[in-house]
Amino acid sequence: MKDWFFPITFLPSIGFFIMATANLSNALSGEIARLIEVDNENDKATIRRKILQLSLLSKALVGLYISAAACALAGLISGLTATVMIPDVVLTVLMCGSILGIIYALALLILFAIRAVSIKKEQFQNHL
Repeated sequence: MKDWFFPITFLPSIGFFIMATANLSNALSGEIARLIEVDNENDKATIRRKILQLSLLSKALVGLYISAAACALAGLISGLTATVMIPDVVLTVLMCGSILGIIYALALLILFAIRAVSIKKEQFQNHL
């Protein structure tokens, strides 16, 4: 890879996804804590489903962290190729790993969004 900065250009967008996902995780944790404090019998199933949602967000964050690390490592190795002979296949594998990590995380975030709508709908219907 001739342009060492190419993998680094993905880092700000990955950082944005990390920040947004961490904020979702914190908000969901707060909501779960609030539901536990109320201790309503109708909310037990909702709390369980929200805890599963929290698990999805954690897995998405892991995927994003791995992809960020792979991008940073690919940029570093690519920058070193000017002085050290490193095969391009290593950089290609790192970039593909990074992109696969992003796709994995986005798939989990899509699943989270779909489930979140049904959980909110159920939660509102339980309070009617």
